[in-house]
Amino acid sequence: MTIYAIRHGLSEANFEGIIQGRLDSPLSPEGRAQAKLLSRFFKSKNIVPERIYSSPLKRALETAKIISESLQPAPPVEAVEGLTEIDVGTLSGMTLEEAYSMYPEEFAPDINRWLGFETFKGESFENFFERVQTAVEQIMSQWGNPADERTVFFVVHAGVMRPLLKTLLNANSDFMYFTFPNCSIVKILYFPVLTSIRRVIESVLTINEIAELMKEPKTET
Repeated sequence: MTIYAIRHGLSEANFEGIIQGRLDSPLSPEGRAQAKLLSRFFKSKNIVPERIYSSPLKRALETAKIISESLQPAPPVEAVEGLTEIDVGTLSGMTLEEAYSMYPEEFAPDINRWLGFETFKGESFENFFERVQTAVEQIMSQWGNPADERTVFFVVHAGVMRPLLKTLLNANSDFMYFTFPNCSIVKILYFPVLTSIRRVIESVLTINEIAELMKEPKTET
C-alpha cells in the first residue's frame, strides 16, 4: 500500500502570517498554483489514488479537489472532521507578534516543547493527537490488507501531519522537529516482511523540489 500525506497549499492567512488553527482561510492565488503544480506532478507520474481524505477546512479541501479534478479517473474526496487542524483557541486570527505581545508568559516559554492550547481555550496536544489517531485508524481499517497494491492520499495541515505520520507509521516519535512546507508530500510504503508489515517513509518532497523535477518556476511557501 502506498500513502501520500500532503500539506495544503498556501492559504491567505499563511501569506499574511496569521495563526490559523481552525480559522477557515481559503487558498491564496499562490496556494492554488501550488495545488495545480502538485496535481500535474501526480498526473505526470500516473499516480491516482483510490480516495483522497481531507480536512474539511477550505485550504485543505480546495487543495484536495484541485488534485482530484486533474486525475483520471478523478478519485472521490472525503472530508473527515477528525483531520481538522488543532484548535488554537483565542490565538486564532493573531499574528505571532500579537500572540507574543498579548501572552508573553504563556506563549511558548520554551520554544522547544509542544505548546498546549488549552491555556487559550483551545485543544491540548494529547487530545489533538488522540483525535487524529482515532480518525486515521478508522480510515485505515476500511482498507483491508495493508500489503495490497492500493494508493490513498491524505490532504491535511502542518499540525495534523505529525499525528498522521505517527499513526500511519506506528511510530514512537511525535515528529515535533519535522516541518512541512505548503504542498509538501510525504510518501509512505507498507509492504510485507515475513509475517509482519513494514512501514517506511520512502520520500519527502517540498513543492519547490517538485517544481524542479517538473522544470517549472518555484513557488512561495
